[in-house]
Amino acid sequence: MYRRFFTFLELIIAVTIFMLVSLGLFTFAQQVSDSWARLTVERNRFNELLAMDRAIDSILTNSIPFMWKVVEDGLSSELPFIVAEGDYLRIAYLHPLNDVDEGAIRFVEIVLEQGELKAVYTDRPFASWDEIDEDRRTVCLLSTEVESLEFEYADWSSDVSEDWAERFFWRTEWKDEDAEEDRSDIPLAIRMTVTWEDGRQECWLRRTMGNSFRERYGTYKLPTDNVP
Repeated sequence: MYRRFFTFLELIIAVTIFMLVSLGLFTFAQQVSDSWARLTVERNRFNELLAMDRAIDSILTNSIPFMWKVVEDGLSSELPFIVAEGDYLRIAYLHPLNDVDEGAIRFVEIVLEQGELKAVYTDRPFASWDEIDEDRRTVCLLSTEVESLEFEYADWSSDVSEDWAERFFWRTEWKDEDAEEDRSDIPLAIRMTVTWEDGRQECWLRRTMGNSFRERYGTYKLPTDNVP
């Protein structure tokens, strides 16, 4: 009976074809794995942004002016609970009433510490965190690997210019340089910009609740001339 064996050339061709098919399958599997990893990263980033957006929107949109009494040397005075700087915000805002003892106002600071973006809540006003016990603080970690945090505050003044458009402007700090006392009002709107170490950047712009008296009803048309 005649038996035919593979020649050395045929064996090389078969091994080569097998290696090419294996290489193609491996490349395809690697691409699928990389795509899945990128999809997972993007999904996690999206979920993180959703959680951040809910927290930031709740704080900025519901921000209100709040005055609280401070007694020093037997003298009582009222201080505004707001510290608004270029990279830091401390403010009061309305919160759904979950506990009657806690009330419906929260006091929060948004701060960046060692790459961690945090929102620290408490149910009572304070001048310094030394006045608040650790068990009365609620720390919410908004994001990690954050490079910078920037705030801008919208202001409006009829004394700045006769040009209506120039009466609205942005501040990097919520202070009145000409006044001796701290401002008791809050910004018309707050813009918060977060930049991550990988170059990503997101911006939140929200109008505050505490200045809703500046409203326009009907269709708004940008003035083309000066409005006294």
